[in-house]
Amino acid sequence: MNPVKVCALRSGSSGNAIFVGSGSTRILIDAGVSLRDIEHALSEIGEDASQLTGVLVTHEHTDHARSVGALMRRHKVPLYVNGGTLQALRSTLGKVPEDLIRPFVSGESFSIGDLSVAGYRTSHDAAESVAFKVDTAHGSVAVCTDFGWPDPQLLNQLSGSRVILVESNYDPVMLAAGSYPPPLKQRIAGDFGHLSNGDSAKAILHFLARGTERFILSHLSKENNYPELALQTVRDHLQAE
Repeated sequence: MNPVKVCALRSGSSGNAIFVGSGSTRILIDAGVSLRDIEHALSEIGEDASQLTGVLVTHEHTDHARSVGALMRRHKVPLYVNGGTLQALRSTLGKVPEDLIRPFVSGESFSIGDLSVAGYRTSHDAAESVAFKVDTAHGSVAVCTDFGWPDPQLLNQLSGSRVILVESNYDPVMLAAGSYPPPLKQRIAGDFGHLSNGDSAKAILHFLARGTERFILSHLSKENNYPELALQTVRDHLQAE
């Protein structure tokens, strides 16, 4: 088995769930699809939801937090969440055991089993959205989606990670020509929305210069992007440097 196991179980505007495992610790970052889907996806990579050490939530939007309460109730998985997101989640979380809620402070490190984790604030239209940096004995993994622009402070906080899942949500031309109403287009492209393919490439260039070995383009929109375009845009930016 590899020392660190990272898998984007689901990623995109329709739902997100990222698995990270190292040593005896297994965590899920976000649970934005059905519980059944999460259980099935975990089984496909040889994991079991009942063995999760914790579920971490980047923010309260449904595509990231849909099944958090169900996961806690069925599998007794502790929830690691900051104060702002917890307050925003309360109305949709349902009845869960309070002793399974483990609050953390954004910007401060906390431990989950063999892992040291920190949640860093992102520019997104949510209560207290964060990107996570997970430190393992074999290097760091960062999960950074749902942020409107490549904020230098955030990029520096995540620098040095061996693997980074970075948002590459939309192509500006596809977004402009698409069927979304103007207010939604403005939200997506705004400073508190999502990262375009080009801005994702800028973030990747920053991380590359600081030692990151692998990138996973994440949170691609089905309506305003497609994998080949996102990948080619990043390649074009890298080759231009």
